[in-house]
Amino acid sequence: MLERFKTIVVTTDFSERGDHAIPHAFRIAADNDGKVIMCHVLETVITPVPLYAQYYPTDLLTPEVRARAEQDAGDALRQRVPQDATLAAVPFSLSIVHGSPAREIVHLAEEAKADLIVISTHGHTGLKHIVLGSVAERVLRHAHCAVLVVR
Repeated sequence: MLERFKTIVVTTDFSERGDHAIPHAFRIAADNDGKVIMCHVLETVITPVPLYAQYYPTDLLTPEVRARAEQDAGDALRQRVPQDATLAAVPFSLSIVHGSPAREIVHLAEEAKADLIVISTHGHTGLKHIVLGSVAERVLRHAHCAVLVVR
């Protein structure tokens, strides 16, 4: 049976390589009369208070900084919508979330009942992969739906 991808989540970290997934997601959506949810995760910085105090996570972003970061990310996502006539006609929405990238991407896909997640990988290997990890790998491991990894 041929699978239809009606709801597609695509994510980018705004790097050149990270953006490679976007046109693929829009092309698949155009071919399947689907829609795209463009996602960017603003990584939440968690810091403990000094050792002499009680430990608890602290989100360092003030509401003003948080709102500005979300606005900037939304603007950056809109700039990445393909301009080709066929792809520009694909319905899309934006999702700016805070937290751990892999966890938030998987959670968004589950909530949206996505049929496909499209994500780029930076192709790190060896020590760099061990130290940095791979968001794409974690998404692939935990997603409930199909995942297309674009190198």
